[in-house]
Amino acid sequence: MDIQAEILIEVIVLLTAACAAAWALLAGPLRIAPKACRQYAVANGLLMLGLILNTFRSEEPSYLAWFGADLSLIGGIIMMRFGTVFLFRLPMNYKPELLLLAVVIFAMLLVPPSVESQHYLGIVFSLAAAVLFARLGVSTYKGLLPGVGASITLMLVMPLILAAALFLVRLGLILTQEHAEERFISIHTADAVPMLWFYLVLSLSINVVAIGNALTRLVQKIRVLADRDMLTGLWNRRSAELRLRELYLRWQKGRESFAIVLLDLDHFKKINDKLGHQAGDAALRQAALILSNSLRETDMLCRFGGEEFLVILAGAGIKQAHLVAEKLRESLAATALRWDDDEVVLSASFGCAAMAEGMSISQLISAADHAMYQAKACGRNCVMDSAAGPVQG
Repeated sequence: MDIQAEILIEVIVLLTAACAAAWALLAGPLRIAPKACRQYAVANGLLMLGLILNTFRSEEPSYLAWFGADLSLIGGIIMMRFGTVFLFRLPMNYKPELLLLAVVIFAMLLVPPSVESQHYLGIVFSLAAAVLFARLGVSTYKGLLPGVGASITLMLVMPLILAAALFLVRLGLILTQEHAEERFISIHTADAVPMLWFYLVLSLSINVVAIGNALTRLVQKIRVLADRDMLTGLWNRRSAELRLRELYLRWQKGRESFAIVLLDLDHFKKINDKLGHQAGDAALRQAALILSNSLRETDMLCRFGGEEFLVILAGAGIKQAHLVAEKLRESLAATALRWDDDEVVLSASFGCAAMAEGMSISQLISAADHAMYQAKACGRNCVMDSAAGPVQG
Protein backbone atom coordinates (compact mmCIF):
# COMPACT_ATOMS: atom_id res chain seq x y z
CA MET A 1 0.00 0.00 0.00
CA ASP A 2 1.20 3.50 -0.83
CA ILE A 3 2.40 5.29 2.33
CA GLN A 4 0.46 8.50 1.60
CA ALA A 5 -2.70 6.53 0.87
CA GLU A 6 -2.21 4.64 4.12
CA ILE A 7 -1.88 7.86 6.12
CA LEU A 8 -5.02 9.33 4.56
CA ILE A 9 -6.98 6.15 5.30
CA GLU A 10 -5.85 6.27 8.94
CA VAL A 11 -6.88 9.93 9.18
CA ILE A 12 -10.35 9.20 7.76
CA VAL A 13 -10.79 6.25 10.12
CA LEU A 14 -9.80 8.40 13.11
CA LEU A 15 -12.07 11.21 11.95
CA THR A 16 -15.14 8.98 11.58
CA ALA A 17 -14.36 7.24 14.88
CA ALA A 18 -14.13 10.60 16.67
CA CYS A 19 -17.39 11.77 15.06
CA ALA A 20 -19.12 8.53 16.05
CA ALA A 21 -17.96 8.98 19.65
CA ALA A 22 -19.04 12.64 19.70
CA TRP A 23 -22.52 11.86 18.37
CA ALA A 24 -22.85 9.00 20.86
CA LEU A 25 -21.93 11.41 23.67
CA LEU A 26 -24.61 13.84 22.50
CA ALA A 27 -27.17 11.03 22.31
CA GLY A 28 -26.23 9.44 25.65
CA PRO A 29 -25.11 11.53 28.63
CA LEU A 30 -26.03 14.91 27.12
CA ARG A 31 -29.45 13.77 25.76
CA ILE A 32 -29.42 16.23 22.86
CA ALA A 33 -31.78 14.97 20.13
CA PRO A 34 -30.93 11.39 21.17
CA LYS A 35 -32.68 9.55 18.32
CA ALA A 36 -31.04 11.64 15.61
CA CYS A 37 -27.63 11.65 17.28
CA ARG A 38 -27.71 7.86 17.63
CA GLN A 39 -28.38 7.60 13.91
CA TYR A 40 -25.46 9.95 13.18
CA ALA A 41 -23.20 7.92 15.49
CA VAL A 42 -24.14 4.66 13.75
CA ALA A 43 -23.65 6.34 10.37
CA ASN A 44 -20.06 7.31 11.21
CA GLY A 45 -19.42 3.86 12.64
CA LEU A 46 -20.57 2.26 9.40
CA LEU A 47 -18.44 4.64 7.31
CA MET A 48 -15.42 3.78 9.44
CA LEU A 49 -16.15 0.05 9.18
CA GLY A 50 -16.59 0.26 5.41
CA LEU A 51 -13.24 1.96 4.98
CA ILE A 52 -11.47 -0.54 7.24
CA LEU A 53 -12.99 -3.47 5.36
CA ASN A 54 -11.88 -1.88 2.11
CA THR A 55 -8.26 -2.08 3.23
CA PHE A 56 -8.55 -5.90 3.40
CA ARG A 57 -9.24 -6.21 -0.31
CA SER A 58 -6.71 -8.40 -2.10
CA GLU A 59 -6.46 -10.87 -4.93
CA GLU A 60 -8.32 -13.40 -2.81
CA PRO A 61 -12.15 -13.43 -3.13
CA SER A 62 -13.88 -12.08 -0.01
CA TYR A 63 -17.51 -11.21 0.55
CA LEU A 64 -16.60 -9.20 3.63
CA ALA A 65 -13.86 -7.12 1.99
CA TRP A 66 -15.76 -6.45 -1.24
CA PHE A 67 -19.50 -6.61 -0.65
CA GLY A 68 -19.32 -5.89 3.08
CA ALA A 69 -17.22 -2.74 2.60
CA ASP A 70 -19.53 -1.19 0.02
CA LEU A 71 -22.71 -2.13 1.88
CA SER A 72 -21.31 -0.66 5.08
CA LEU A 73 -20.53 2.64 3.35
CA ILE A 74 -23.97 2.72 1.73
CA GLY A 75 -25.55 1.94 5.10
CA GLY A 76 -23.66 4.85 6.62
CA ILE A 77 -25.14 7.31 4.10
CA ILE A 78 -28.62 5.86 4.69
CA MET A 79 -28.24 6.32 8.44
CA MET A 80 -27.18 9.94 7.92
CA ARG A 81 -30.46 10.57 6.14
CA PHE A 82 -32.48 8.76 8.79
CA GLY A 83 -30.77 10.89 11.44
CA THR A 84 -31.76 14.05 9.58
CA VAL A 85 -35.35 12.85 9.25
CA PHE A 86 -35.50 12.12 13.00
CA LEU A 87 -33.88 15.43 13.84
CA PHE A 88 -36.39 17.56 11.94
CA ARG A 89 -39.32 15.18 12.51
CA LEU A 90 -39.93 14.79 8.82
CA PRO A 91 -42.27 12.08 7.50
CA MET A 92 -40.38 8.79 7.65
CA ASN A 93 -40.44 6.45 4.66
CA TYR A 94 -38.00 3.54 4.77
CA LYS A 95 -39.14 1.98 1.50
CA PRO A 96 -36.91 3.90 -1.01
CA GLU A 97 -33.74 3.16 0.98
CA LEU A 98 -34.67 -0.47 1.59
CA LEU A 99 -35.54 -0.91 -2.09
CA LEU A 100 -32.25 0.66 -3.17
CA LEU A 101 -30.33 -1.50 -0.70
CA ALA A 102 -32.07 -4.62 -2.03
CA VAL A 103 -31.21 -3.64 -5.63
CA VAL A 104 -27.56 -3.03 -4.68
CA ILE A 105 -27.29 -6.40 -2.92
CA PHE A 106 -28.89 -8.15 -5.89
CA ALA A 107 -26.54 -6.37 -8.32
CA MET A 108 -23.51 -7.31 -6.22
CA LEU A 109 -24.49 -10.97 -6.05
CA LEU A 110 -24.41 -11.14 -9.86
CA VAL A 111 -20.59 -11.05 -9.78
CA PRO A 112 -17.94 -12.81 -7.68
CA PRO A 113 -16.51 -10.81 -4.71
CA SER A 114 -13.03 -10.37 -6.15
CA VAL A 115 -10.66 -7.92 -7.81
CA GLU A 116 -11.97 -8.93 -11.24
CA SER A 117 -15.35 -7.39 -10.36
CA GLN A 118 -14.13 -4.09 -8.92
CA HIS A 119 -14.97 -2.13 -12.07
CA TYR A 120 -18.56 -3.34 -11.96
CA LEU A 121 -18.80 -2.86 -8.19
CA GLY A 122 -17.45 0.68 -8.54
CA ILE A 123 -20.27 1.49 -10.96
CA VAL A 124 -22.92 0.08 -8.63
CA PHE A 125 -21.52 1.87 -5.58
CA SER A 126 -21.14 5.24 -7.34
CA LEU A 127 -24.72 5.19 -8.63
CA ALA A 128 -26.14 4.20 -5.23
CA ALA A 129 -24.06 6.84 -3.40
CA ALA A 130 -25.18 9.58 -5.82
CA VAL A 131 -28.85 8.71 -5.28
CA LEU A 132 -28.48 8.53 -1.50
CA PHE A 133 -26.62 11.82 -1.19
CA ALA A 134 -29.28 13.46 -3.34
CA ARG A 135 -31.99 12.14 -1.01
CA LEU A 136 -29.98 13.25 2.03
CA GLY A 137 -29.74 16.72 0.48
CA VAL A 138 -33.49 16.88 -0.12
CA SER A 139 -34.27 15.85 3.48
CA THR A 140 -31.77 18.38 4.83
CA TYR A 141 -33.28 21.12 2.68
CA LYS A 142 -36.81 20.35 3.88
CA GLY A 143 -35.69 20.31 7.49
CA LEU A 144 -33.64 23.50 7.42
CA LEU A 145 -35.77 25.74 5.20
CA PRO A 146 -38.51 26.68 7.71
CA GLY A 147 -35.97 27.64 10.35
CA VAL A 148 -33.13 29.46 8.58
CA GLY A 149 -34.39 30.58 5.17
CA ALA A 150 -33.41 29.68 1.62
CA SER A 151 -29.91 31.20 1.41
CA ILE A 152 -28.47 29.55 4.53
CA THR A 153 -30.25 26.31 3.69
CA LEU A 154 -28.65 26.17 0.26
CA MET A 155 -25.24 26.89 1.77
CA LEU A 156 -25.59 23.99 4.23
CA VAL A 157 -27.02 21.61 1.64
CA MET A 158 -24.37 22.44 -0.99
CA PRO A 159 -21.78 19.87 0.26
CA LEU A 160 -24.39 17.12 -0.14
CA ILE A 161 -25.34 18.30 -3.61
CA LEU A 162 -21.66 18.38 -4.58
CA ALA A 163 -21.17 14.88 -3.13
CA ALA A 164 -24.02 13.54 -5.27
CA ALA A 165 -22.60 15.31 -8.33
CA LEU A 166 -19.05 14.05 -7.70
CA PHE A 167 -20.20 10.46 -7.38
CA LEU A 168 -21.91 10.85 -10.73
CA VAL A 169 -18.64 12.23 -12.10
CA ARG A 170 -16.85 9.23 -10.57
CA LEU A 171 -19.36 6.97 -12.29
CA GLY A 172 -18.67 8.66 -15.62
CA LEU A 173 -14.92 8.39 -15.18
CA ILE A 174 -15.13 4.68 -14.30
CA LEU A 175 -17.18 4.09 -17.42
CA THR A 176 -14.93 6.07 -19.76
CA GLN A 177 -11.37 6.13 -18.41
CA GLU A 178 -8.72 3.46 -18.88
CA HIS A 179 -7.17 2.05 -15.70
CA ALA A 180 -10.04 3.56 -13.71
CA GLU A 181 -9.62 0.88 -11.06
CA GLU A 182 -6.32 2.29 -9.81
CA ARG A 183 -7.43 5.95 -9.74
CA PHE A 184 -11.12 5.89 -8.83
CA ILE A 185 -11.88 2.53 -7.20
CA SER A 186 -8.87 1.16 -5.34
CA ILE A 187 -7.70 3.12 -2.29
CA HIS A 188 -4.36 1.36 -1.91
CA THR A 189 -2.31 2.99 -4.68
CA ALA A 190 -0.62 6.34 -5.10
CA ASP A 191 -3.05 7.14 -7.94
CA ALA A 192 -5.92 6.87 -5.44
CA VAL A 193 -4.62 9.72 -3.21
CA PRO A 194 -6.84 12.41 -4.84
CA MET A 195 -9.88 10.17 -4.33
CA LEU A 196 -8.90 9.64 -0.69
CA TRP A 197 -8.67 13.39 -0.19
CA PHE A 198 -12.20 13.59 -1.58
CA TYR A 199 -13.35 10.96 0.93
CA LEU A 200 -11.66 12.87 3.75
CA VAL A 201 -13.34 16.15 2.82
CA LEU A 202 -16.63 14.32 2.31
CA SER A 203 -16.50 12.70 5.76
CA LEU A 204 -15.77 16.05 7.33
CA SER A 205 -18.43 17.86 5.28
CA ILE A 206 -21.34 15.54 6.04
CA ASN A 207 -20.60 15.79 9.76
CA VAL A 208 -20.37 19.58 9.52
CA VAL A 209 -23.77 19.57 7.80
CA ALA A 210 -25.11 17.27 10.54
CA ILE A 211 -23.77 19.63 13.21
CA GLY A 212 -25.43 22.53 11.38
CA ASN A 213 -28.67 20.57 11.37
CA ALA A 214 -28.43 19.84 15.09
CA LEU A 215 -27.64 23.48 15.94
CA THR A 216 -30.55 24.68 13.80
CA ARG A 217 -32.89 22.27 15.53
CA LEU A 218 -31.58 23.40 18.93
CA VAL A 219 -32.18 27.05 18.03
CA GLN A 220 -35.71 26.17 16.90
CA LYS A 221 -36.36 24.50 20.26
CA ILE A 222 -35.02 27.54 22.11
CA ARG A 223 -37.34 29.75 20.06
CA VAL A 224 -40.26 27.52 20.96
CA LEU A 225 -39.35 27.76 24.64
CA ALA A 226 -39.13 31.54 24.34
CA ASP A 227 -42.32 32.04 22.31
CA ARG A 228 -44.63 29.20 23.37
CA ASP A 229 -46.44 28.24 26.54
CA MET A 230 -45.06 24.91 27.73
CA LEU A 231 -48.35 23.53 29.04
CA THR A 232 -50.71 24.28 26.15
CA GLY A 233 -48.32 24.80 23.24
CA LEU A 234 -49.99 28.15 22.49
CA TRP A 235 -48.17 31.42 21.94
CA ASN A 236 -47.19 32.99 25.26
CA ARG A 237 -47.68 36.53 26.59
CA ARG A 238 -44.35 37.72 25.19
CA SER A 239 -45.34 36.61 21.69
CA ALA A 240 -48.75 38.25 22.08
CA GLU A 241 -47.19 41.56 23.05
CA LEU A 242 -44.82 41.43 20.06
CA ARG A 243 -47.74 40.73 17.71
CA LEU A 244 -49.80 43.56 19.21
CA ARG A 245 -46.91 46.00 18.75
CA GLU A 246 -46.58 44.90 15.12
CA LEU A 247 -50.30 45.45 14.47
CA TYR A 248 -50.22 48.75 16.35
CA LEU A 249 -47.47 50.07 14.06
CA ARG A 250 -49.52 49.06 11.03
CA TRP A 251 -52.53 50.80 12.58
CA GLN A 252 -50.53 54.02 13.03
CA LYS A 253 -49.30 53.95 9.43
CA GLY A 254 -52.42 52.92 7.56
CA ARG A 255 -55.26 52.61 10.08
CA GLU A 256 -55.39 48.85 9.48
CA SER A 257 -57.90 47.71 12.06
CA PHE A 258 -57.40 44.93 14.59
CA ALA A 259 -59.26 43.64 17.62
CA ILE A 260 -58.72 41.35 20.59
CA VAL A 261 -60.79 38.91 22.63
CA LEU A 262 -59.75 38.28 26.23
CA LEU A 263 -61.31 35.30 27.98
CA ASP A 264 -61.04 33.75 31.41
CA LEU A 265 -62.18 30.20 32.23
CA ASP A 266 -65.09 30.23 34.67
CA HIS A 267 -64.73 28.68 38.13
CA PHE A 268 -61.25 27.39 37.29
CA LYS A 269 -60.17 27.48 40.94
CA LYS A 270 -62.95 25.03 41.80
CA ILE A 271 -61.52 22.53 39.29
CA ASN A 272 -58.09 22.73 40.94
CA ASP A 273 -59.54 22.54 44.46
CA LYS A 274 -61.94 19.66 43.74
CA LEU A 275 -60.01 17.52 41.23
CA GLY A 276 -56.42 18.65 41.67
CA HIS A 277 -53.93 20.64 39.65
CA GLN A 278 -53.45 17.87 37.08
CA ALA A 279 -57.15 18.16 36.23
CA GLY A 280 -56.69 21.92 36.00
CA ASP A 281 -53.81 21.44 33.58
CA ALA A 282 -55.94 19.05 31.51
CA ALA A 283 -58.72 21.65 31.43
CA LEU A 284 -56.29 24.29 30.15
CA ARG A 285 -54.98 21.95 27.45
CA GLN A 286 -58.48 21.00 26.35
CA ALA A 287 -59.61 24.63 26.29
CA ALA A 288 -56.55 25.53 24.20
CA LEU A 289 -57.33 22.75 21.71
CA ILE A 290 -61.02 23.70 21.41
CA LEU A 291 -60.25 27.39 20.96
CA SER A 292 -57.50 26.70 18.41
CA ASN A 293 -59.81 24.51 16.31
CA SER A 294 -62.42 27.29 16.24
CA LEU A 295 -60.12 29.99 14.88
CA ARG A 296 -58.69 30.83 11.47
CA GLU A 297 -55.01 30.27 10.70
CA THR A 298 -54.55 34.05 10.52
CA ASP A 299 -55.86 34.51 14.09
CA MET A 300 -53.40 34.31 16.98
CA LEU A 301 -54.35 32.48 20.18
CA CYS A 302 -52.18 33.02 23.26
CA ARG A 303 -52.19 31.89 26.83
CA PHE A 304 -52.08 35.28 28.50
CA GLY A 305 -51.62 34.09 32.06
CA GLY A 306 -53.11 31.53 34.42
CA GLU A 307 -56.52 30.59 33.00
CA GLU A 308 -56.66 33.65 30.72
CA PHE A 309 -56.42 33.40 26.93
CA LEU A 310 -56.03 36.18 24.38
CA VAL A 311 -57.17 36.09 20.75
CA ILE A 312 -55.66 38.63 18.37
CA LEU A 313 -57.70 39.30 15.23
CA ALA A 314 -55.87 41.18 12.48
CA GLY A 315 -58.11 43.21 10.14
CA ALA A 316 -61.13 42.88 12.44
CA GLY A 317 -63.40 45.38 14.17
CA ILE A 318 -65.54 45.09 17.26
CA LYS A 319 -68.41 43.34 15.45
CA GLN A 320 -66.16 40.66 14.01
CA ALA A 321 -64.50 40.21 17.42
CA HIS A 322 -67.90 39.76 19.04
CA LEU A 323 -68.89 37.12 16.49
CA VAL A 324 -65.61 35.25 16.98
CA ALA A 325 -65.97 35.39 20.76
CA GLU A 326 -69.53 34.00 20.57
CA LYS A 327 -68.32 31.15 18.36
CA LEU A 328 -65.56 30.37 20.85
CA ARG A 329 -67.99 30.51 23.76
CA GLU A 330 -70.34 28.03 22.09
CA SER A 331 -67.51 25.64 21.15
CA LEU A 332 -66.08 25.69 24.66
CA ALA A 333 -69.42 25.19 26.41
CA ALA A 334 -70.34 22.30 24.08
CA THR A 335 -67.42 20.11 25.16
CA ALA A 336 -67.01 18.69 28.66
CA LEU A 337 -63.77 17.58 30.29
CA ARG A 338 -63.83 14.01 31.58
CA TRP A 339 -61.50 13.42 34.52
CA ASP A 340 -61.67 10.02 36.21
CA ASP A 341 -65.38 9.65 37.08
CA ASP A 342 -66.12 13.37 36.95
CA GLU A 343 -67.35 15.49 34.07
CA VAL A 344 -66.52 19.18 34.03
CA VAL A 345 -68.34 21.53 31.68
CA LEU A 346 -65.95 24.26 30.59
CA SER A 347 -67.09 27.81 30.02
CA ALA A 348 -65.50 31.22 29.90
CA SER A 349 -66.25 34.91 30.20
CA PHE A 350 -65.30 36.94 27.12
CA GLY A 351 -64.35 40.58 26.69
CA CYS A 352 -63.88 42.18 23.25
CA ALA A 353 -62.13 45.40 22.28
CA ALA A 354 -61.00 46.97 19.00
CA MET A 355 -58.28 49.51 18.34
CA ALA A 356 -59.62 53.05 18.11
CA GLU A 357 -58.23 56.55 17.57
CA GLY A 358 -56.05 57.72 20.45
CA MET A 359 -55.91 54.30 22.07
CA SER A 360 -52.65 52.59 23.13
CA ILE A 361 -51.98 48.85 23.35
CA SER A 362 -52.27 48.88 27.14
CA GLN A 363 -55.58 50.75 26.89
CA LEU A 364 -56.82 48.20 24.35
CA ILE A 365 -56.01 45.33 26.73
CA SER A 366 -57.56 47.22 29.65
CA ALA A 367 -60.76 47.74 27.63
CA ALA A 368 -60.99 44.01 26.86
CA ASP A 369 -60.19 43.16 30.48
CA HIS A 370 -62.92 45.51 31.72
CA ALA A 371 -65.43 43.99 29.29
CA MET A 372 -64.44 40.50 30.46
CA TYR A 373 -65.10 41.39 34.10
CA GLN A 374 -68.45 42.85 33.05
CA ALA A 375 -69.22 39.44 31.52
CA LYS A 376 -68.33 37.77 34.81
CA ALA A 377 -70.58 40.20 36.67
CA CYS A 378 -73.43 39.32 34.31
CA GLY A 379 -73.31 35.65 35.28
CA ARG A 380 -70.30 34.31 33.31
CA ASN A 381 -70.36 32.20 30.12
CA CYS A 382 -71.16 35.27 28.05
CA VAL A 383 -69.59 37.83 25.73
CA MET A 384 -69.32 41.55 26.50
CA ASP A 385 -67.89 44.47 24.60
CA SER A 386 -68.31 48.21 24.43
CA ALA A 387 -70.77 48.02 21.55
CA ALA A 388 -73.17 45.32 22.77
CA GLY A 389 -74.67 43.90 25.90
CA PRO A 390 -74.03 40.41 27.25
CA VAL A 391 -75.02 37.36 25.28
CA GLN A 392 -75.97 34.71 27.80
CA GLY A 393 -75.14 31.03 27.34
